[in-house]
Amino acid sequence: MRQPPTLSTLMKGLSVGLALLAGTAQAWGPHGHQTVGAIADQLIAGTPTAKKVRAILGSNLQMASVWADCARSVESKAGVWTYVNPGAFKDCAYYENDASKKALVDFVKRNASRCGGFASHAQCRHKAWHFTDISLQHPKYDPALPGAAPNALVQAVNASITVLGKGKPPAAFNIANQKEALRLLAHFVGDLHQPLHVGSVYLDDQGHAMDPANEKEAHAHSNAGGNQILVKTSKLHGLWDDVPGKLTTTLLADTGAKEARDVKPASGPIAQWPAAWASETIGEAAGAFKGLKIGAKVGDNWPATANEPAYRQARENLQHAQLVKAGARLAQILTTL
Repeated sequence: MRQPPTLSTLMKGLSVGLALLAGTAQAWGPHGHQTVGAIADQLIAGTPTAKKVRAILGSNLQMASVWADCARSVESKAGVWTYVNPGAFKDCAYYENDASKKALVDFVKRNASRCGGFASHAQCRHKAWHFTDISLQHPKYDPALPGAAPNALVQAVNASITVLGKGKPPAAFNIANQKEALRLLAHFVGDLHQPLHVGSVYLDDQGHAMDPANEKEAHAHSNAGGNQILVKTSKLHGLWDDVPGKLTTTLLADTGAKEARDVKPASGPIAQWPAAWASETIGEAAGAFKGLKIGAKVGDNWPATANEPAYRQARENLQHAQLVKAGARLAQILTTL
């Protein structure tokens, strides 16, 4: 059986690649998740927790962190489920052998009636696990708020924790085993700290913020977590998903783990941590809209202008802080279990 690469090898290769690209305009969405996983790997290195992680995954958290996004490449057509377009996303290459593709298909099939094309999140429900769109008018996460669905991000983190603890998850989550749960957790803790995966601004047609009273209003005034807000030609959500190469290179060195050791540990029952972190991220999400001027809706999108370069610098500073916290908190969850 092919042995997974070591953390040091992965970090060296990723750091070199990013160093070459750090001066370009490109950024690296998947590498943000890998950075979270790598920071957690460093924090638990040499501990019994690291041995348990390796025993469950057969690899490390850095590798596991992209698995949930690789599952997006599974689609159903005419009743046939397949992993489509292998090779399209290089970060998924590790999971494109026959056994790994079969595991991805099995996971999606268990959690969907249909995927691909115009499938809704109700049909392809694992895709809804990545976000919870809470209006920024609310300073605290509440599962009763519009956007906090039973199959949304906070619940997905808790479901993964439950399965890792050998418990049974809620009905909205069909997680087969600890390996699947840990792969999901390594990704979703990162999503929980991405401001536009948690906090949202709901807009009327004039681009004014409003607070939806229910799910119907939320759907009517949604901008898909910033995917329908365009800063020039770039989706606002994409700007926040993407992590500049220079930042990832910095955090993959000792900086990320060093700063993560200073993150205040969560207190109270572990089941309450994800909601508390979501509340914190809602507060941070306000920064994603500070310095933006959103105009009236044009077609399906709202045009926006940003106060540059101040907006870009503020975004990168917040990305830095959130990635560090995510790595620290992933490690704390695993150390606690």
